[in-house]
Amino acid sequence: MSNLTFQGAVGLNNSKYHVSLSLVEFNEDDITIIYSPALDLSGYGNSEDEAKNSFNVALHEFIRYTSNKNTFNDVLKELGWKIKGSKKKPKFQPPLNSDLAQNNPLYNDIINGKNHKVFNQEIEFAI
Repeated sequence: MSNLTFQGAVGLNNSKYHVSLSLVEFNEDDITIIYSPALDLSGYGNSEDEAKNSFNVALHEFIRYTSNKNTFNDVLKELGWKIKGSKKKPKFQPPLNSDLAQNNPLYNDIINGKNHKVFNQEIEFAI
């Protein structure tokens, strides 16, 4: 699985941030699904490439929408993220996989009941 990278302005000030996300790939009813438990987002398709493209769209729209509504940090905090640093230079830390497995029933079901692969991907985004 190649890196998922988002560049360009999707929000307010073009500040670029990098974060490593765990992505889970699994199949259900002959559909490939890529799921980010840290963002509770997924993409799907008939192939891995289609699922990656679908996930890219979902991630871009999540960032765009929450940035435009000025809720990006609030939504991340609700999802268990820690945001450290200053307002101008925040550092985003996703929740631990162990916490996600314990607190997210969908993720728990995937890792305990489905054949899956987990990938860590560097995500770049601008808000």
